[in-house]
Amino acid sequence: MDNKQTNRVNMFKTVSAYLADHNSVWNGTAPFAAAVTQLNDKLTAIDTAAQKQETPSGATMDKEGARDALEDVLFLMCEALSVLGHTAGDNDLTVLTSVSASALNKLDAEALSNRAASVLAAANAKRTDLATLQVTQANIDELRTALDTFNATKTSPRTHTAERMAQTQSLASLIRDTNGILKNQTDPLANLFRRTNSDFVAGYRAARVIVDRAATRASTPPPTTPTPPTP
Repeated sequence: MDNKQTNRVNMFKTVSAYLADHNSVWNGTAPFAAAVTQLNDKLTAIDTAAQKQETPSGATMDKEGARDALEDVLFLMCEALSVLGHTAGDNDLTVLTSVSASALNKLDAEALSNRAASVLAAANAKRTDLATLQVTQANIDELRTALDTFNATKTSPRTHTAERMAQTQSLASLIRDTNGILKNQTDPLANLFRRTNSDFVAGYRAARVIVDRAATRASTPPPTTPTPPTP
C-alpha cells in the first residue's frame, strides 16, 4: 500500500476499534451491527490483499538458481560432445557444442533453453559414444531435469508481478468499498445517537479523522546561525 492508502486503512481500523470498545451503545441497532460486520470483513480482506501484495517473491531467486544449475550441466555435456564432434569430424556437433561457460551466461533465457534442448537431443543420439567418456544416462537425465526446471521457472517472476498488480487493484477496490460502508452506513447511524449519547458521536468523529503518519514525523530543525558577540 502507498502512504495515502495506509493512512486511510489506519483510520478504518481506528473506527473499528472504537466501535468495538463502544459495542454496548449500538449493538441493539440491527443495521448498525450489520454495518460493523461488513466493515470488519472488509478490513480482513484488506489485510489479506496487502500481505499478498507486500510479500517478497522468491521467484527471481528460483530462476537464477535454476539457470546456474542448467548452465553448469550444459557446459559439461558440451565439453564431452565436442570431443566426439572433433573425433568424428562432425562439424554440426562441433559448432553446437563449441561454447564457453561465460558465453552460456550471456545467452538470454530463450536462447539458453533452445541451446540446451539441442544439446540434450545430441546427447541422447550419442549416448553410446558418450559412455566411452564416462558420461552416463544419469548425466543425460540430469541435463533433462535441469532444462525442465529452468523452463518451469523462466516466466515465474513475470507471473508474480502480475499477481502483485492484481492485488494492488484489489486493494484499491476494497478501500473504496470500505470507505463507502463508513460514509453511507456507519456515519449516519452514528449521528442518530447525537442527542442520546453525544460523547459516543464525538469519539466516533475523532476516530474518522485520517492522520497523515508521514506528516507527523518530527522534522529536523534548520541549523541556526550563531549570533556574533557584541563588540
